[in-house]
Amino acid sequence: MIKIGNKLVILFMLTVGVVRSTEVFAQPKVTIAFQIPLEHHLAQNVLFFKKELETISNKTVNVSINDYGSYVRDFKDDEGSLSENQYFMEKNILEAVQTKKVEVGMISLSRLARLIPIADIFNQPFLIDSEKKAADAVARDSVIRQSIENSLKKLGVTALWWQPYGSVILVSKGSSVNNPEQMKDKKVRVFGETLGNVVLASGGIPLAIPNSLQYFAYDHQKVDIGMTTIADVKTKKIWEVMDTISLTNNANMQFLMIANNSWWNSLSTNLRKFISRAALVSEEKSVEMLKRIEVSAYKEAIENGMTIVLLSNDDRDYWKEKSSPIYKSFLDKTGSQGQLAFDSISGY
Repeated sequence: MIKIGNKLVILFMLTVGVVRSTEVFAQPKVTIAFQIPLEHHLAQNVLFFKKELETISNKTVNVSINDYGSYVRDFKDDEGSLSENQYFMEKNILEAVQTKKVEVGMISLSRLARLIPIADIFNQPFLIDSEKKAADAVARDSVIRQSIENSLKKLGVTALWWQPYGSVILVSKGSSVNNPEQMKDKKVRVFGETLGNVVLASGGIPLAIPNSLQYFAYDHQKVDIGMTTIADVKTKKIWEVMDTISLTNNANMQFLMIANNSWWNSLSTNLRKFISRAALVSEEKSVEMLKRIEVSAYKEAIENGMTIVLLSNDDRDYWKEKSSPIYKSFLDKTGSQGQLAFDSISGY
C-alpha cells in the first residue's frame, strides 16, 4: 500500500516532469514587428524570411508578424483587441527590441544615425551614388557595415539582415534639378536632417514630410521638389502630380532587421544557425526584389509621361562642392572611424 506521503512525492515528481518536459519541448517563438503595411516590398521580404525559417527548421520555430498597419486597420477601435504594446511605429522599434517587448524589429538606418553617427554615411551627398558603391558599402565584410553593426551591439541589438530601399532621387514638375542652382529658393520635401542640410547648402527650403503625405504635398503644391525613391514613385503614382525625375542618387536608403542581444545569445546554436541562414537568403532576396521593382518602376514612370534626366559629371562635382560643409560635419562627429569608412567608398 502506498502511503499518503509517498503519493505526494510521486505527484510532485510527475508535476515537475511535466513542467520540465514542456520547457524542453516548447516551440521557439520569434515575433517580428514593423510599421509598414504587409503589402510593402520590405514587409514581403520579412514574410519570405518567415517561410524560409520555418522551412529550414522543419517548422520547429514559430514566427509571428506584428505590423502596425494591421493593428490600425483591424484592432485599434476594438475594445477586446490585443494590447497595443505588441505593435510599434518605427520611432519606437529600437526601444521595443532593446526592452524585449519584441524579439526582432525593422528600422531605417537613417533613424539609427541619430545614435550611431557613422550610419549617416549613407546620407552623405553623392557619396554612395551608384549600385556598385551601395553593394560594396553593405557587403558583410565592408568597413562600413562592420562599424555600424559593432555599434549596434553596444545598443543591445544585433543586426540579422539588411534590406535595400534604393537611391534617393528628385522629382519635380516643369523642369529638372540638375544642379544646386535649380534648387535655390525652392521648397523641397525631405525625410532626414542630412538631406535637409543638402537643401540648405543649395539655397533651398527643406520641409520634412512623411512618405505617406508626399503625394498630397506635391498635389497641393506644398513643395516644388521632392526627395524620394523610384520604388515610391511607382507605389504612390507620383507621375500623376510630378513629371520629371532627376537621377541624383544623392543618398542611399537602407533598412535593418535587428534582434535583442540577450534573446539572440540565449538561443541554441542550431536555432541561431537556422535564423542566420534564413536571414542571409532573405537579404539576397531583398536585393533581387528591389532590382525588379526599380526596373518596373522606371518603365512605368516613362510610360506615364515622366522625363528621366541624367546628371553630368560637372553637375555632380558642383553638388559635392556645395556639400563640403556636410562632409566636414560628418567627419568631425565620427573621427578616424568615419574617415576610414569615407575613404573606403569615396576613392572610386
